[in-house]
Amino acid sequence: MEKRQSGFTLIEMMVVVAIIGILAGALFGGYNFAVRAARKAKAVEAVANARTALEILFQKAEGWPHAILKATTHEQGFFVMDDNVAKVLFKYGLLGVDCKGDPSKAISSYKLRGVDRCGIADPWAQDVLKKSKYRDSEGNSLLSEPVPAGGTVRDHLIYFAVDQDDDGFVTKEEGAPVGRVRAKAITWCAGADGGLCDCSTAAPKTMSAAGRMISNTDNVYSWQRAQEAKSK
Repeated sequence: MEKRQSGFTLIEMMVVVAIIGILAGALFGGYNFAVRAARKAKAVEAVANARTALEILFQKAEGWPHAILKATTHEQGFFVMDDNVAKVLFKYGLLGVDCKGDPSKAISSYKLRGVDRCGIADPWAQDVLKKSKYRDSEGNSLLSEPVPAGGTVRDHLIYFAVDQDDDGFVTKEEGAPVGRVRAKAITWCAGADGGLCDCSTAAPKTMSAAGRMISNTDNVYSWQRAQEAKSK
């Protein structure tokens, strides 16, 4: 009787390896999608919380504090929630800012910590700040740290604009990225790529000053289109 050979043939092994590769690719792709979706959801929450914090700040401070009206601006002229804005929010007990200091003292004596060392950042920058080896250093030294998804920590600070003249609208003159928004305060972030295009144009993508392609399609805004109004 002829002896039957046991084991897999080369072709059978190649088929098995191919199937494993396909399954692994599908699982990895699904995992990446889940990670991106989770970060986007966190960004939506962070932007909404930042807007609410600004609205409460206006009530508690009975007006806009100097640090809000004179905040740092990004290369496109938009206000960012920098370290001084974060310190003001800590002073009024808002947004759970990680900071060491006595709220009754001057904000210059405060020391920001953790993911808030540079200001109020979006989830993409927070991931970098959590892993940074400069965990105890001043935040300003971390603003140029690259974010894997695109841009630097500076590009991933949350942007904001407020109704400075109390007319019920945040206008382009007050820092809004569009003509007028019916709100007391608005906030937004640049999304995963850390890039902001001109929101007044329909172009979905453009080249940044640093020579990289950026898009508005992944930006996260705290307001709805229905809140936008035509400029006077």
